[in-house]
Amino acid sequence: LEHLLHQYGCGVVFAVVALQALGVPLPGTTALIAAALYASTSHGLPIAGVIAAGALGALVGTTAAFALGNWRGEPLLMRVGRRLRQSPERVHMLRREFAAHGGWLLFIGRFITGLRNISGLLAGASGMPPTRFLPVAAAAAAAWALINGLEYYWFGHALAGAATWVQVILILRSEEHTSELQ
Repeated sequence: LEHLLHQYGCGVVFAVVALQALGVPLPGTTALIAAALYASTSHGLPIAGVIAAGALGALVGTTAAFALGNWRGEPLLMRVGRRLRQSPERVHMLRREFAAHGGWLLFIGRFITGLRNISGLLAGASGMPPTRFLPVAAAAAAAWALINGLEYYWFGHALAGAATWVQVILILRSEEHTSELQ
């Protein structure tokens, strides 16, 4: 991933995050975190570009999934539900919940592994109007990219300036935290 980030920069972050938000099982959060850490090094990327690429990728991918949900929502949701071993009743219940509380679920879903992959599709399939979807999806994408990007950018700076034994402890804690996120 470091080689790809060095070679293609923020484009990799945009592409991986967008594809993940579209529903492809890719590590979008990991790409954003790796780019933010890379940005904190002396030969890194601009952190503003990393955050912008992550937010834009999340918004584009979620919007594309929303359009798919509007177009072919029911069959796609049933197919995804079967792959995730969910009953048709559970999928219908999730659609009803999303129709009733879609704004909050869309925003919170950006921060939850698995849900971020299907929240756009679910919003489209549940009949959420685009005028409600776009502001919530944009705010969620911006908040997600800003929080994750800055957290790991500052962590990278702290890690670079710490003593060796502190670096080891920080890396171990970070791996523990990242595994919880994924």
